[in-house]
Amino acid sequence: MNKFDPARAMITDEALNELLAAKGVETELPQYNTHASEDAIRHYALGIGDDNPLYLDPDYGPTSARGGMVAPPTFVMTCGFPRSRGLAGIHGLFSGVDLHCHKPLKLGTRIKATTTLHDLVEHQGRYSGRSFEQIYETKYLDENGELLSTLYTMAFRTERKAGGSRGKYADLERASYTPEQIAEIGEVYRQEVVRRQGATPLYFEDVNVGDRLRGLQKGPLTVTDMICFLMGFGYIYVRAHRQWYSFIDRHPGAGVTDTFGVPDVPERVHWDEALAQEIGMPTMYDYGPQRIGWFDHTLSDWMGDHGWLRRLKAKLTAPNFVGDVTRTVGEIVARDETDNSVVVELSAIDQRGRTTATASAEVVLPSRIDDVGART
Repeated sequence: MNKFDPARAMITDEALNELLAAKGVETELPQYNTHASEDAIRHYALGIGDDNPLYLDPDYGPTSARGGMVAPPTFVMTCGFPRSRGLAGIHGLFSGVDLHCHKPLKLGTRIKATTTLHDLVEHQGRYSGRSFEQIYETKYLDENGELLSTLYTMAFRTERKAGGSRGKYADLERASYTPEQIAEIGEVYRQEVVRRQGATPLYFEDVNVGDRLRGLQKGPLTVTDMICFLMGFGYIYVRAHRQWYSFIDRHPGAGVTDTFGVPDVPERVHWDEALAQEIGMPTMYDYGPQRIGWFDHTLSDWMGDHGWLRRLKAKLTAPNFVGDVTRTVGEIVARDETDNSVVVELSAIDQRGRTTATASAEVVLPSRIDDVGART
């Protein structure tokens, strides 16, 4: 097996030029899910903590405003998610998405994903010095070749030793909780279910600029939460036994050797504290797309079955560590009467008061006027 050592990998001009040569070249993506099956939709929805019957109950869907079971808009990310290709051994930190939703993801839809490098932007930062932001454009097509969604994904590529040597988050301590605090957290979750908009329409005429979303609670984050997410989302690097060794034969920079000499996946930073600390984190942290899914869940609960998430642009601003409790909040900042749409600005805030993610969403709501006209 190749003795490539990712821990010593450096960003070189040669590697950058090789990566840039692929800019604009469209390729098919490996897919965890290839169609929106009942099981795949349910596994993803539960992985982000969304228990909306629109996504879980095939008998509920046909009676809903959607006319059938559908998938959460961010489900397409499970049908091909572009990873940080090129720059072998250079750590990738996912930083955000810009998701454009063109059509609903209906039960049974077959989905094909193609992607291309959209841009490569150099940065200088306190965390890791010189780094590069990779931006990919991914198109999701149905079996008829019609465009379902377009996704732009951003990731920062940093040298592992550079990140670890700076320790930007080294002083953060893992949160702990009393039984009383856990009881309070449980009560918040019970109240969320009651507040879900569901089948009751949220009309455009009834919302205004300045209105605040009640938001959702997520956490305290556990490794189990990340396992549940991984079961629904999937990852190209997570492979077992022969398939893993075949993969690192083809991609020598994909594995990171642990303290016992065993090559393992780099994303074990999400469950291996030692590796997380190697790249400058105090402990394990979440998958970035989890928080993207939490924003999706927040909007789903708020807008109800009649609403449509047209666009979600999200940015990760800080890691979300094991033990953290995150609260999503939102506010309507714009209304457009020409298409009954609103713009919602969202934030994810942890128990320390840190904002770990932000998002801007475009949501189309039903019109009370149109609804009255349809019934007369």
